[in-house]
Amino acid sequence: MCERVRMPVAARELGMSVQAVREHMRRGLFDIGDYIPKEKTGKKQDEFHVYRPKLDRHLGRIQEEGQP
Repeated sequence: MCERVRMPVAARELGMSVQAVREHMRRGLFDIGDYIPKEKTGKKQDEFHVYRPKLDRHLGRIQEEGQP
């Protein structure tokens, strides 16, 4: 199972506000985890799951496979 990152930690590492990170994930601009709309979960709020490997890849800490 992938390590999840709390949203405030991810926002700090990205240099953005929590709301900005959520909005980027909602619009599909960041592929750092999962965005689950409230309509799919049946809950009152959307869900956002940020995963460490995807965040590190987005930040350039992990090279894509096949890249030097």
